[in-house]
Amino acid sequence: MSVAINRMQFLRGDYSGKSSPIRPPWAGDEIQFTQTCDGCGECIEQCPTKIIRKGRGNYPVINFNVGECLFCGKCVDACEPKALIINESQPPWSVEASINTVTCIAFNGVECRSCYDPCEANSITMTPRLGGVSIPVINTDLCTGCGACFAICPTKAITMFTN
Repeated sequence: MSVAINRMQFLRGDYSGKSSPIRPPWAGDEIQFTQTCDGCGECIEQCPTKIIRKGRGNYPVINFNVGECLFCGKCVDACEPKALIINESQPPWSVEASINTVTCIAFNGVECRSCYDPCEANSITMTPRLGGVSIPVINTDLCTGCGACFAICPTKAITMFTN
């Protein structure tokens, strides 16, 4: 079985394509994106939350440390080479959040709702536990991958990944 990988994946040793950086929403396939994007940086300039940063090879990457994606589409509007294209029949990207139950303070008995409160998609619920504090549970079917839960987590127990 052969798998198509781009030059960057080859140089990183990422032959499975699993550790590709998170690209802006509507970037689509990694190979197609890196072949189309010219690294102009217009999407970076137009992002209202400034989560799009210049990455390796001048290709834009997402940095959830500074905020969340609003899915406003300004990055798409600014993309001259059309590396970012909205497809109404598909979600903006395949990014999801997951919770590390070892480092999450709610799983360690401390009341915390930091990830729950900003989740506009209601993908995080607080499950009650008998004799303990409620723990966060992510419904991946509802998670938009916006990253609102990421930067606000006091213990960095949230991980954003492409599925």
